[in-house]
Amino acid sequence: MSASSLRASSQARRRDANAARLRLLRQAVRVEQRFDTTDDCAAHSYGKVREFFREHPCVALHRAWFEVRDGKRGVVLVAVSWVEMPDTRSARKFHRLVDTHGTGNVTELSREEGPYRRVRFTGHHYASRRDGTTVVNAQAEPVGRAAVAAELESLAATALRGD
Repeated sequence: MSASSLRASSQARRRDANAARLRLLRQAVRVEQRFDTTDDCAAHSYGKVREFFREHPCVALHRAWFEVRDGKRGVVLVAVSWVEMPDTRSARKFHRLVDTHGTGNVTELSREEGPYRRVRFTGHHYASRRDGTTVVNAQAEPVGRAAVAAELESLAATALRGD
């Protein structure tokens, strides 16, 4: 992917991340976000997903994390990734793989930067979708308190869905 194509792709995914933030804001009191773009999916993944990317390199990887506060001191961390594959066939294969629990995933951006490096995503609060050659997945985990766990599924789904 050329530098200008990667920039255009990154801008489109930033718009997607901002749209996800707005959807989350409708449900939460406060949302903070961070965003990152790269073209090296293998370097930012683990397990069988990393092996897949070594054989089938992605075109681009965009990641975001959202800190969602509920006003009652509850904090939920939502991680979203947009993986752009070169064709629909490889996107379908990746989607099937990443949707299989225990096969690994894209490394959550929060594990590489920011204050939530120790938060581990279990995959229990997970949603994904494929749009052509792009596979999007979202996960949510409570930070500290377990009382907000009931809201996790809906937060992941909210971050994932399109407007």
